This record gives sequence, C-alpha cells and structure tokens, in this order.
Amino acid sequence: MNHRAQLIIALVSSAILFLSIALMFALVIISFFTDGIEFAGDPHIADAIGATGWAPTA
Repeated sequence: MNHRAQLIIALVSSAILFLSIALMFALVIISFFTDGIEFAGDPHIADAIGATGWAPTA
C-alpha cells in the first residue's frame, strides 16, 4: 500500500471520527434544549438510564 492510499484512508477515518463526535455533541446540546431524550416505547429504559447516573434527571 503506497503513501497516498494510506493518507486517503487516514483522512477518511479521521473525518468519520470527527463527524461522529460532532453529532454526539449536537445531540447532547439538543437534549438540553428539549428537556432530555424521549423514550417512546418503554419507560423502564429511561428509569434504568436514570438509575445508572448517566442522566441528570430520571
């Protein structure tokens, strides 16, 4: 594998990593403005996440 192919792979993987981190921060910021994430199906999921301490409010 030549250096150009390695550079392309490194740039693409870095871009994917950057986008995933940016989307995570965007979801966190959106959840602050929307009073958390709504769990439509099962309220036990929200209770379990709240019990682990990852959520500020259960």
